Amino acid sequence: MTPAGSSHVPAPGAGSSRVPAPGAGSSHVPTPGGRAPGRHAPRRIYVTDCEGPLTRNDNAQEIAAAFLPHGAELFARLSRYDDLLADVLHRPDYNAGDTLRLLPPFLVAFGVTDEQVMDLSAGNVLMVPGAPELLAELQTLLPCFIISTSYTPYIRALCDVVGFPFEHCRCTTLSLDAWRLPDAEKTRLRAWAARIVERPIIAIPEAAASLDDLTSPDREAVTELDRLFWTEMAAPSSRPGTEMAASVVGPGLPVAGEQPETDPCLPVAGDLREGAGSLPVAGELLAAVRPVGGGMKLAALEEIVAGQGVGTDQVMYVGDSITDAPPLAAVRDWGGVAVSFNGNGYALAAAEIAAAGSSVAPVLDLARAFAAG
Repeated sequence: MTPAGSSHVPAPGAGSSRVPAPGAGSSHVPTPGGRAPGRHAPRRIYVTDCEGPLTRNDNAQEIAAAFLPHGAELFARLSRYDDLLADVLHRPDYNAGDTLRLLPPFLVAFGVTDEQVMDLSAGNVLMVPGAPELLAELQTLLPCFIISTSYTPYIRALCDVVGFPFEHCRCTTLSLDAWRLPDAEKTRLRAWAARIVERPIIAIPEAAASLDDLTSPDREAVTELDRLFWTEMAAPSSRPGTEMAASVVGPGLPVAGEQPETDPCLPVAGDLREGAGSLPVAGELLAAVRPVGGGMKLAALEEIVAGQGVGTDQVMYVGDSITDAPPLAAVRDWGGVAVSFNGNGYALAAAEIAAAGSSVAPVLDLARAFAAG
């Protein structure tokens, strides 16, 4: 996310979309690795996730709950859909943590601003006991970095709280103020939000491997969400005198101009049956946001390692979730120290060391030993 106040906003106009803003929708990447030119490369580096290892927040969920009608319920349904796409269906071009990509169109539709997100994030950083002290001590021993799927305002707030350099963070960039949705798209997205909340949360059986393993109502819910995000938010639909080339506009969903089947269950009042390309500006926003999760976390880690000039076996990485599995597995394979801290099954399977506790004390002990070499 670009810093609050830095997004240029044009005069409102019907159908206007994104205001060009440097870096909007990309991961925050400062000077490679954060190392000043001419300095000697460090021997080792410490890299950690944020939510879980350092804080107890689910910032995106908190944003949804604070600013959207039934926002917590909406976020829960989007998050479960994210789990299905990433964990079960393994959709191409979709990564674990992309819930943070699905949420912003709704935030803009309901008029949420960068300032609101900044204020909420700054006033609600819940630290894991001992985390500020851990970061303060480790920064005196070796270079430290944070790689987080969280939005930039929350990571900035964390840095302010603990005195951590923001330039040593990689996180999901987003500027809500840089976008203007046409009124028709706002109305349509608000109707979709209500429709999504009406559906129960998708239940994913433990051994699920395909959509066939879901109940019929849950398959219908997935079909609706697929239509919303990967058809309605597709590239603008064909206009008179133009042709729409066949392409893949969503995670593994070729549309080639096809119209989705009409679902008689969808409310006509909200006119949610228009079809492909009916939310083009929201689709631009969906495409622009690039959450730093999964493979993007690994890419950020590789960038830091290269920029710092350390050996890949001189890295300690701490994570706790599926979005940390790729960097944890990589560090383990490199011969570094891969630590799952209070991690779920994905983190545990990818890590070399499992640590748990109500404070960061176990991680601090490991990090001290790692720094000492």
